[in-house]
Amino acid sequence: MRFDPLVARAEPDLPFRLGLFGGTFDPVHRGHLHIAACACEQFSLDGVLFMPAGRPVGKAGPVRASAKDRLAMLRAAVAGEAHFDVSSLELEREGPTYTVDTLRAVRARYGARVRLFLIVGLDVAAELDTWRDAPEIADAVTVLSAKRAITADLERRLRHNGRCFDIRPIESKLIDVSSSGLRASVGRGCSIRHLVPDAVHAYIREQGLYQG
Repeated sequence: MRFDPLVARAEPDLPFRLGLFGGTFDPVHRGHLHIAACACEQFSLDGVLFMPAGRPVGKAGPVRASAKDRLAMLRAAVAGEAHFDVSSLELEREGPTYTVDTLRAVRARYGARVRLFLIVGLDVAAELDTWRDAPEIADAVTVLSAKRAITADLERRLRHNGRCFDIRPIESKLIDVSSSGLRASVGRGCSIRHLVPDAVHAYIREQGLYQG
């Protein structure tokens, strides 16, 4: 890892504050990077680990780009970012991707040397208590919820479903971009150059991703 919680800190008694940012990242875009940067700043994270999912549970529709391509795009997107890195842990796991399994693997490696923060969208935060072994997840992480389009109904669900979780909002300027929208734009022949990092844009073009 570019940053390693196992390496001694200047304050060895303080745990490494590690943000885990999961998703399909199909493709990764500037909104993802903006949210991660805001989380780092607002919650004094020492690093954010982007974790592309293999077979995400409950994901609507197929994942378009291969695991190899999504991993390559993420690595290109965070190159040069000292506090961002990418893990292939969920891609290497066989079967569906469950967050609790990821948290167990991270905790097994780092133990008490890390304090874990789970970065999610608000729509995901509202469903956290339906996830496998939700109480274990609640005990293991602080949830950082990205603010997107917030409706009164979603706020009510968050208050109800998230009552056992420590959920804190990430204050950020909303970036109206989604991976599904980007895929559709590429398919129509529209430019997405300013919505994804330059290296990601180049990779999509070179590999002919999302065409048709």
